[in-house]
Amino acid sequence: MHALLSLDPAPPVGLASPREHIRQVALQMFVELGFHAVSLRQLAGAVGMQAGSLYNHIESKDALLFELIEAYESDLCQALPSGSAVERDPLKALNTFIRTHVTFTDAQRQRWLLARLEYRCLAPAHQAPILALRDQVAARLAYILKAGIEQHRFARVSVSAMVPCMLAMLNEISSWHSPGSTLSLGASIGLHTQMIHAVLQPQSTPPEQPMSPNLEQAASTGPR
Repeated sequence: MHALLSLDPAPPVGLASPREHIRQVALQMFVELGFHAVSLRQLAGAVGMQAGSLYNHIESKDALLFELIEAYESDLCQALPSGSAVERDPLKALNTFIRTHVTFTDAQRQRWLLARLEYRCLAPAHQAPILALRDQVAARLAYILKAGIEQHRFARVSVSAMVPCMLAMLNEISSWHSPGSTLSLGASIGLHTQMIHAVLQPQSTPPEQPMSPNLEQAASTGPR
């Protein structure tokens, strides 16, 4: 990971409120240094406050970590397709889920890293709602797969086995892909879409639309 450029007091970004500025700086410091390695005194110095003044804007360091992770997990869940869009076209919803999940985690790389690396630092009472949000993401994917199976668009796979495998695959793209990679993000999305399609391809009846789009076409609305 890149080292912090500076831990000296920095001005708020744009018109960010003091609370939002604290959240932005804490996100960077927690990812770069690790949650337990960052003291409230260090955080206060980085945002140009006295340590005691932080409590005017945050409840505690633990609560701040929970807020940051919860906001990320909630934003990701809300970005994913659900409801009538899935029932109208499960294949399109599947492609959208793949593209949205990967582009969101790539664009929110620091937030994704914090959620993955520092989740273990949360108290059990804070871990439970995070797991509930992750279960909602899994439920949205399961709903897409079940709709596709019921409409005979997908093969009759084990949804309970397929969902965690797919989510593990999609989450790991952000762990190795970086700007300047030989494979563009759009091409990577297309490649993973093809692999998932290959598993879901019905064996008896051809699908109503191609299950293996061109690598770039599968991510036509994603970044290059």
